[in-house]
Amino acid sequence: MRFKIVEGEQIDLKESEAVMSLPKHDRPNEEVTVTGVAVFNSKHQVLPHVSNWLSEALRHGKTPLTTISTYAKNLSYLFDYLNEQSTFKYQELDNAILDIQEYNFNEYFAYLSQIKRLASTTISNRDATFQSFFNDYLCKARNNGKALRDDNPYDDGLIYGSSKSKLVEMCSLDELAALMMCTNHEREKVLLQFMYDTGLRRSEIPRVKKEHIDTALSTDKQMYILDAQTIVIPSEYKQVFVAGSKGKKRQINERYTLTSIHTLARLRRYFSTPEYRIRAKKFGLDAPAFLNSHGAPYNSGSVSKFLSRVSERALKNGLIKRAIHPHMLRHGFAGSVLRSPDLGDHAVDKLVLLQICLGHAYLKTTQIYTQLPYETYGKIAGNNGEILTRSHLMEQLNAQTKTKRK
Repeated sequence: MRFKIVEGEQIDLKESEAVMSLPKHDRPNEEVTVTGVAVFNSKHQVLPHVSNWLSEALRHGKTPLTTISTYAKNLSYLFDYLNEQSTFKYQELDNAILDIQEYNFNEYFAYLSQIKRLASTTISNRDATFQSFFNDYLCKARNNGKALRDDNPYDDGLIYGSSKSKLVEMCSLDELAALMMCTNHEREKVLLQFMYDTGLRRSEIPRVKKEHIDTALSTDKQMYILDAQTIVIPSEYKQVFVAGSKGKKRQINERYTLTSIHTLARLRRYFSTPEYRIRAKKFGLDAPAFLNSHGAPYNSGSVSKFLSRVSERALKNGLIKRAIHPHMLRHGFAGSVLRSPDLGDHAVDKLVLLQICLGHAYLKTTQIYTQLPYETYGKIAGNNGEILTRSHLMEQLNAQTKTKRK
């Protein structure tokens, strides 16, 4: 990507292609003095939002040429990166900047730090450029009283290196597989996989019924509706009912979360085993989906104890390097939704979908879950470098962690 800065340059309009296309009586017959900045993409097209902002800064005369040049370079680097991302690669010109979210910036900064190995001062410089672009142009009301964007990822200040941008701890797929390999019981394997593939809180697990799983598998509903926005879901996923637990006075807030058909199919096979059928029989139609070794339903405390026990076993065997707690599985779910190429065409779609699945009332809360380390994203790439979907990953996990028949 390239850019051109001109200050007080004389341009003969008579020679321009745009002027030559006009009727003769409409063609200007003069030279004009031009001051402005043009930033181009790889197709030599002008990027209007970036170019307008930098041109305004140049004309006002308060921003040095060296700073404008730095701004142009930093934004060019950002668009080079966005053009390689499946979420943004089909966006026209620089419209991606109207959709980009805070978690996209966190991912970009992690990429610069961990893959490109850039110095923190260089990354901070780019962060400051993006903040100026949003605060001084994109989210600033124009003459008509409207801004190009209503939401501002930089509302709370700089993103890179700030306390609010501390990357959350998430369970990677490799760690999940290691945990599942540390138990020989299918009832425990399906619980671990279900927690990761649904994003449920530990307190919500006891309220999952076998009936909810059966209903999800038999339902063809393939869309989420949030206010006026409809998100269509691929057939590789099903919506699972969740009796949530976080609300005013701890009331039950119902929602649906998105789960791969491979995780649900594994659960259905488990339900058909003699172990589950015998233990679930006493509960009748209200049978919990998950029962412990004594045939009793889990509670939030026993879910934590179970995960702690399996985690300690994996640590002792050298399969993982840190303890895994329930919320790390929830974070892992967040990462898998945001990075799956088949879930939403735009970053906003993915974020809204994640908000629905996690049961958050406010999008700001969801954004906390999106500050994920870059290396965890690399875990969902195939051998040829292609980004695998969540559904494909769960299919692979099923094969990798299959319980051996005794």
